[in-house]
Amino acid sequence: MAVVTADPRLLGGVRGRLALGALADELAGTPTMLCLDGAWPADVQAGTRAQLRSLAALTVGVGAPDDLAPLCDLTTDDRAALGAWTEQFGRTPFAAVTAAILLRSAPDDTWESLVAESSAYSLLQSGPEFQAWLAGGPPRVVDVDEGPRVRVEQHGDVTDVVLSRASRHNALDARTRDELHARLLELAAGDGPIVVRGDGPSFCSGGDLAEFGTAAGPVEAHVLRLARSLALLMHRLAPRLVVALHGACIGAGIELPAFARRVVAADDLGVRLPELALGLVPGAGGTVSIRRRVGRARLLQLLLTGAVLDAETARTWGLVDEVVPRDRLVDRAHELAKDAA
Repeated sequence: MAVVTADPRLLGGVRGRLALGALADELAGTPTMLCLDGAWPADVQAGTRAQLRSLAALTVGVGAPDDLAPLCDLTTDDRAALGAWTEQFGRTPFAAVTAAILLRSAPDDTWESLVAESSAYSLLQSGPEFQAWLAGGPPRVVDVDEGPRVRVEQHGDVTDVVLSRASRHNALDARTRDELHARLLELAAGDGPIVVRGDGPSFCSGGDLAEFGTAAGPVEAHVLRLARSLALLMHRLAPRLVVALHGACIGAGIELPAFARRVVAADDLGVRLPELALGLVPGAGGTVSIRRRVGRARLLQLLLTGAVLDAETARTWGLVDEVVPRDRLVDRAHELAKDAA
């Protein structure tokens, strides 16, 4: 792992590409966070710009001008933010670099982007950072509840799909994933509006940590993830879909809703993306759905900080479309669904 600070002036002029190439050769094979910090040149040529965009590193432009900022994965003038990013990078450098490259090179096509995300996720499952998290992770809690994880309700022309594993904050285990996929696939044959919401204190606390590391293997998990992709199904249903969020929306609990045409949140919303701390990248479509809503830089910030995003900030960023009081959430979601119909 290497955190390298370089003078941005090395990018300037006809020698910029060669200087950047020499730096890349020196760091090859080492997960690197490259901080370009100092006075920025005015003459960064096309070849140098392309070289920077294809650098296998997490790049941070400190004080980068507006025309050069898009060349970097992150930009900031805030030293405290830079310190927080550097700290997380130091804990999981391979996952951080993988996330930066994945977001920077994401295809426009949804299916191709989901394949790229799943490939990166599966690769990291075999990596040292995720394996270290597994070794020191939380104890496995076996859920003996055999009840249904998802139920369907009809409210006039609106169909509600309700996550009903409230005792576990609707954590997305294999059974929940399979039941939700089956219910949505059935509804895909129709044409009416759909509201997805959750019982209990939270909409969805993300993937069930008790199942992490229990798949037959990363390759098998990759194939299954794509064959039964909730993300792709949510994308295809998006014009008919309203998602009502409340409480904790962690990992998949925000990645999947972000595909919907309309996302309405209660004022108790708390969004968090903890994947990087586990040595992973989002695996439920977040590099596609959240990136399209808030941009790659803000998504990468959420991953590097692991911070909780409140309802109003999520609305300001565009991650959710509106915020209502908790007791108005279901009614408002139905209103939006009827408008869509």
